[in-house]
Amino acid sequence: MATSVQSGRAPRKFYGWTNVGLFFFIQFAASGFVYFAYSVIFPVMVETMDWNRGTASLAQTAALIMLGLAYPLTGYLIHRFGVRQTVTIGLLVMLSGLMLLVLAVTAIWQWIVVWGIVMGLSFALTGPICSQTAMISWFSIKRSTTIGIVMTGGALGGALAQPVLSSMMDQFDSWRAAWLIAAAMVIIALIATQFVINRPQDIGQHPDNIDPVLASDDPLAKGSRPKTHRTGHDWTMQQIIRTPTLYMLMLVSLGYLATFFFLLNHGVLHLTDSGLSRLQAASVIGLAILGSGLARIPAGWLGDQFELRWTLFGSILLMAVGLSGFWLGQGIFLLSAMGMLFGAGYGSLLVLSPVVIGNYFGERAFPIINSVLAPVMLPFAAAAPAGAGYIFEATGSYDLAFTGAILLLITGLGAAFFLKPPPTPA
Repeated sequence: MATSVQSGRAPRKFYGWTNVGLFFFIQFAASGFVYFAYSVIFPVMVETMDWNRGTASLAQTAALIMLGLAYPLTGYLIHRFGVRQTVTIGLLVMLSGLMLLVLAVTAIWQWIVVWGIVMGLSFALTGPICSQTAMISWFSIKRSTTIGIVMTGGALGGALAQPVLSSMMDQFDSWRAAWLIAAAMVIIALIATQFVINRPQDIGQHPDNIDPVLASDDPLAKGSRPKTHRTGHDWTMQQIIRTPTLYMLMLVSLGYLATFFFLLNHGVLHLTDSGLSRLQAASVIGLAILGSGLARIPAGWLGDQFELRWTLFGSILLMAVGLSGFWLGQGIFLLSAMGMLFGAGYGSLLVLSPVVIGNYFGERAFPIINSVLAPVMLPFAAAAPAGAGYIFEATGSYDLAFTGAILLLITGLGAAFFLKPPPTPA
């Protein structure tokens, strides 16, 4: 009778799924209760402190620029020390920033410095590149699915954080209470991070728990092959920048990121301006984040079944329809439905876009591409929050901002249609 070793599978429990659970919770706590919490806490800060919307939004713009500029540092730390150590450093920086928000921020310039620089750095060091790098290392056949599971954690955390933090701020009549709850969640995430194992080779295991040497004698493992394109080439950055695929992906990313940053920053304000209560507006945004979370696992599964340009195209279309309804719709039920539709498209793209990089250019190139592209892409996407804020101050509405966001998504639709796996260099 064949043993588990003879079948090409490691005899000890496969740690890849444990990593999936750990990163799910890390994203739930650090992304859900910190990054997504911004959308419900920021409007209260603006109203309480009587800040200019455009100037106060510079903090988010600065954070996104810092996120892009710090991505090369994240890539270096992952390469030098591994994912676990990088996330640990990032969570410690995040905790420091949150305590400054609770204890020290009283002026708008302090808000811009703390959220824009300290928290922006922490988002780079704890961001999706870390969990996605781990999933790409641990999985090939189920790569898209596992990234979808992990990324669902942040969305579910964000959906829960919206009403919880809104209620806490009402109860204590202070936005600082919300940031204190976020700090507690980060401490729990720090503990969970210490159980992460960076790569399967670190404990003598293999991606998907299949030993490539022994798998040739295992009919089951032999039949377990990816259904979508996986590069067999070790791509260099010089080769990558010569492919049209890279630039199509950049257009897709710019469209969905800039649009989401705009809505996350100004969605609650737009809804309250339209007559909804603050709690209703926070609930609509919470449902958009929930829609993002609910779509991520199905999107990951679809990304393992069908070529990615079609799933990307459908996801951008969902965002465009949802954003149009969010802008022009009336009534809490319609707005909630449009918010969930928009969120579903965004959540799918958040999963599928990194899978494109991993599948088309390989595991080794993944953190390098992100480290190079983020400083180029994010400053443009980061202009959306401040730009929308100043548009509102100048015109008295967000109409022009919504129009620009929809045009960006239409450009992304065209780019997704032409996005194909690059031919292997000679």
